[in-house]
This record gives sequence, C-alpha cells and structure tokens, in this order.
Amino acid sequence: MSHDELSILLLGPIRAQRGDTHLYLGTPRQREVLAVLALRSGMVMSVAQIVDAIWAGRRPDSVENMVHTYIGRLRRVLEPPGRRPALARVLRSTRPGYTLDIPSGAVDIIRFEQDVRAARAARTQADLSQSLYLFQRGLAHWTGRALHEATGPLAEAERIRLTELRQDVLEEATGVRLLLGDVENVVAELRWMLAEHPMRERLWELLLVALGQSSRRAEALTAFQDARSTLSDRLGVEPGHRLQDLHRRLLRSEPVTVWPWWERRVSV
Repeated sequence: MSHDELSILLLGPIRAQRGDTHLYLGTPRQREVLAVLALRSGMVMSVAQIVDAIWAGRRPDSVENMVHTYIGRLRRVLEPPGRRPALARVLRSTRPGYTLDIPSGAVDIIRFEQDVRAARAARTQADLSQSLYLFQRGLAHWTGRALHEATGPLAEAERIRLTELRQDVLEEATGVRLLLGDVENVVAELRWMLAEHPMRERLWELLLVALGQSSRRAEALTAFQDARSTLSDRLGVEPGHRLQDLHRRLLRSEPVTVWPWWERRVSV
C-alpha cells in the first residue's frame, strides 16, 4: 500500500487508513455515515437517502444538520489540508448530496468479492491451488463482524448478505481443500463449524465426504443420522437429495467425492 492510498475497511469495525496510518473517524454514527457512502461509492447520495440508510423509526431533531456536520468532519480527516488537489477530492459535494469518490478497490468489501469471483473462476479451470489461495485471501479481509457498531437498515441488510457470503466461501474453500486431499484437518474443522451452523446442509455433505474419504464409513453414516435428526427437529424437513445421495453411496460402499454436486451457484 502506497503512502497516500486510502482504504475503507468495513469487514469488521468501520475503519479508514491512509497507507499504514489509521484515521480517527469519530463517533459510531459518524463512522456509519462513511460506511453508507463507501457502500455506495461513486454514487450520489442525497442527505435524505443517508438519513434513511442510518436512522430507522424516530429520528433526532435536526438530523439533516447532523449529517452535514458529520460529512464536514469526515472530509477534514479523509482530505487533510496540504494535500495535492488530485489527492484531496475524496468526499465531494454533488447535487443533491454527497459522493465518496475513491477507487472501488479501496473498499475491503469490493476486494473480498473480487477475490471470491477469481477463486471461483480458478476452480472452474481446475486450478485448485490458486482457487484455495484466492478464497483464503478473500477471507483474510475479515477482522470481525461486518460493519460492527452500524445499526441502520442499509448496514443491517449488507451485514446479512456479507455474512451469508462469507459462510458460503468458507464452505467452498473447505470443498477445495478436500479436492486437494487435506481430509484429516477438514474433519475437525467441519465438526466445529457444524456446532455453530447445524442447519447448513452443505456442511453435513462435506463432513460425509471427508469421513468417507478417510475410511471412516461408520462415522459418516452416524453423521447422516445426526443431520437427519437435526433438520427434522429444527426445521421439520428431511435431508436434501444431495445428502441422501451421499448416504446411499456410503451404504453401498461406493466412492464419495466433492465433485460435481458440492457447488451452489451464488452470485457476488
């Protein structure tokens, strides 16, 4: 990262840094204003749109003035005096509101999504080592709960989307690791993930494959029964066709593999 390069970090606490220097962004609401503009970087957001994105229900008096105040303070942090004009124009006043004018790659969410797309493309080309590297690089952008401390409707919707995408990526990376033969380490990690997400069928599928590939067929059959009980008790449903197909293969002592049924089409 160059000395003058600005980064907006949203996959964890809301932060900004220029080069290696962390910038002080003020109060949680002020940080959320920056997050909203970063989520819509390059787009003009009116003050009313910023207010709607952050405040649900009853709003403080003079909330529009608060937004203008937050913008002014953020501008002083993001555009310190003395910088060349080309570097200073980051937070623009653009009718009817404001625009955060930064390269898309300056926002960690964009970098995460770019890595995920590249990882999926590499997997499609059967370049599994590169795919795993890119999945892991994408996951490394996360430092905690996405948009931490942000409470507005836009942040909450993005947090739900990003959390689901992160879980998909964890599962896809685990599938690639199985294809690369990292079976024993994966089993323990899958059990840990299932303790947190017991209703994720793909995690059960991956566990059955990992156990089947490590000659632990009895454990795999027990895991299927655990999956069936969990899904029935909590959701009132039977396991999906992929999980049932794996179970049939294990009963017949047939080989089980991640490919090709493990993928789930998820857009980024």
